[in-house]
Amino acid sequence: MARPGVPTPVRRGVAVVAVAGGALSLVGAAAPGPGAVTGTPQADPGPGAQPAALLLTTGTASSDATAAAPALVEQRTLAPVAPETEILDASALVKAVQLAEDQAAEAERKAAEAKAEAERKAAEAKKAAEVRAVSATTTAATGALGCGLSTASLGDVKPWVEQAAEFLGCLFGKPTMIGQASRGNASDHPSGLALDFMMRGATGDRLAECAVRNKDALGITYVIWKQRINFGSGWQPMEDRGSDTANHFDHVHVSFEKSAPGGRPTGC
Repeated sequence: MARPGVPTPVRRGVAVVAVAGGALSLVGAAAPGPGAVTGTPQADPGPGAQPAALLLTTGTASSDATAAAPALVEQRTLAPVAPETEILDASALVKAVQLAEDQAAEAERKAAEAKAEAERKAAEAKKAAEVRAVSATTTAATGALGCGLSTASLGDVKPWVEQAAEFLGCLFGKPTMIGQASRGNASDHPSGLALDFMMRGATGDRLAECAVRNKDALGITYVIWKQRINFGSGWQPMEDRGSDTANHFDHVHVSFEKSAPGGRPTGC
């Protein structure tokens, strides 16, 4: 039965409507049947009626309409999908890089300090070994080795100062010796770089001369005895300090270099 207000040729045709993106589009036009009237329909379709071009007919099309209908072309609309963009935090990246650089610099600094400390200890051990070797050789040659002189009372003196104390003390009667000690005036005693050999007279004369003779081998800087001082180029007078002890009449004072010597002392 024909629907009122809709031309029969259009109702019998086949129309394909595609829905894409929320809009209707006509893919294949309806094929008019025999005797269809072309052009705008004269009759008003009336309220509630749909336009003929958008009408979908669910019934079976006639063979004539099917033969006359053009081939339907499938159309697909592909909408591009925007990729998700990951937004990087530039400040966090900069901080991470800076942290890595700081850690690398700190590790390099610690490695350099450890290397320098190891080199320093190795150098000190080498010098101490050289001093011991020189002392053993020279004391054996002069007969001073094994004299039983104790150096424990000298305090924290340098190794070469201790070896000089043993060398000179064994040669000259194992006198009382003073090593590291506090002083009110400028002195090498507090730093462990000085010795006092407590003696008087001829024995003091011989020990003072022997110390000057072995100045370079023992690492001596100067010797003070009987109000005189000798830097290796002869005895020079000193001012009167008011007492035998202050003027060095009751002991021979010997000061030493800050680094170990490299020579071999000779017997006196």
